[in-house]
Amino acid sequence: MNFPENGTAVPFFEAYERALQTSTPAWEAFYHDSFLFGGPQGAQSVQLADFVRFIPRRTEAAQALGLTATKLVSVDASPLDARYTLAEVVWQMTLHRAAGPVTLSSDATYVLMNQDGPRIVAQLDHQNLMEKIEALGV
Repeated sequence: MNFPENGTAVPFFEAYERALQTSTPAWEAFYHDSFLFGGPQGAQSVQLADFVRFIPRRTEAAQALGLTATKLVSVDASPLDARYTLAEVVWQMTLHRAAGPVTLSSDATYVLMNQDGPRIVAQLDHQNLMEKIEALGV
């Protein structure tokens, strides 16, 4: 997939959103073999194989806290050069609560590298999502 001149990465993140709805997303279709993951606690280099082993536990924890859906809200992308695109993405998470569904917004910035298709080489979460979910209470 090549990015159009305006730098939009919408099709990539729409595919990512669809993958999130499956029980076993093919993460290798979205992430480079190694990538930078950052958040409020700092940043670290992550190997895709380690991420694939870790993410089911995080998904189970989020589901146990009531997470039922993740929806792509917006993508604001711009090319950095011929190979890299910066994408600011807003996700909406829906959580089931006794009083009814609650929605949370989650913002992240991604750097995509286009080499044999786009892959995430850096992901910066602007908040600690698990803390945000836990703050709602059970």
